[in-house]
Amino acid sequence: MFRDRLSVFALFIELLLAGATSVARAEPAHATFSIPDVWPWAYQSEVGEQKGSLIEVARRLSEISGVPIRADIRPVRRVMLEITSGDADFAFLLKNPEIDEQAVAVGKVIDINLLILAAADTDYPLDMNSLSGKRVAFITRSYLGEAFEYESDIIKVPLSTLAQGIELLMDGRISAIIASDHNFLRTLETREEEGYKLTFRQFRYEHYGDGISAMLYRSARGGLTPEAEKLAGALATLEESGELVEIFFGDEDFRAAVLNSAQ
Repeated sequence: MFRDRLSVFALFIELLLAGATSVARAEPAHATFSIPDVWPWAYQSEVGEQKGSLIEVARRLSEISGVPIRADIRPVRRVMLEITSGDADFAFLLKNPEIDEQAVAVGKVIDINLLILAAADTDYPLDMNSLSGKRVAFITRSYLGEAFEYESDIIKVPLSTLAQGIELLMDGRISAIIASDHNFLRTLETREEEGYKLTFRQFRYEHYGDGISAMLYRSARGGLTPEAEKLAGALATLEESGELVEIFFGDEDFRAAVLNSAQ
């Protein structure tokens, strides 16, 4: 009798554990994405909604790959700490030697160019030597390459947004701005939506440096290799379709309008 009851109890426990395992398999854990809090890459709206180019990329990667994603918007330094410590599974960061040594590159998201912007009615050369001693603005928390980090001959003016810098530039309070083409195009688009008409005709620019790649990294301390392979495949799909370019630089009509305004 006792053995029969023990067998029934053991069978009950086995069925209970099997059911729990089935539920766990039906609800896979999310892959955590740590994303830098830098407009227009990623930010929170006034009502707390996650927005920005990288938020849109993360959403599309999840849809295409089938990998559930939880995105957390963090300060840049915290993103770097989380991906190297393993507190985050994946992170979007601009390619730099410090991260390449401590995390695994899943794939390139987009190439961006850095621009030195000045008002159209100025005539001084747009390079660091010629701007020596002048006030040059830049977006805080953005990575502009090692050369800019160690540049000491210019007067660096930190900005919270590029729109703020454009106002300073037009007022003659700064000589130039260093920013990405992605940021500049999105700022033009946003200002136009707000009723302010800005075009490339109001600026002149030169490329600064060799450009930078935005990358998707996987934590070297994590074990999500199959998920990383699926996400890499999804990235390739977005690149081949041209959707990545549209996410970062606007639709084809908008890009054409900006290019025409620069002629």
